[in-house]
Amino acid sequence: MAPATILYMLIGIASLFIPSPTQSQTQSHFQPNTDEAFTAIVISQRGLDFVKDLLIEKAVSSIVPLQLPKIEKSIKIPFVGSVDMVLSDTTIYQINVSESYAKLGDAGVSIIVSGATCNLSMNWYYSYSTWLLPVEISDRGSASVQVLLKF
Repeated sequence: MAPATILYMLIGIASLFIPSPTQSQTQSHFQPNTDEAFTAIVISQRGLDFVKDLLIEKAVSSIVPLQLPKIEKSIKIPFVGSVDMVLSDTTIYQINVSESYAKLGDAGVSIIVSGATCNLSMNWYYSYSTWLLPVEISDRGSASVQVLLKF
């Protein structure tokens, strides 16, 4: 791991424990009872956002480029013939996350991503054959696609 990444991770972890002004005003509610052991951790929104951005960056860099398996589909059309379709060499080569936020819940921290774009390339092929004519019609090519995920 690069020294800069380690430094950013340490800063992010340290910022998790820096209370915001509104949280420090409510610290009196967390006074332990003298009979019980007590541990309190305050997570700031700034620290949560830092870790969220770092996790998204690491997740994207670990999966890109991503080679998807071949997709094949055959459809039989009654009284006409059949169509065979293939998508191959599909590769996701870029993912951009424009909007994201971290949400604290009962089960833990959720990271929600919206407005992500995904760039991919693929090869395609189709073939149409019919019993009416002894001729097969087919074509092939390649495509570059950008997909927008908006929730």
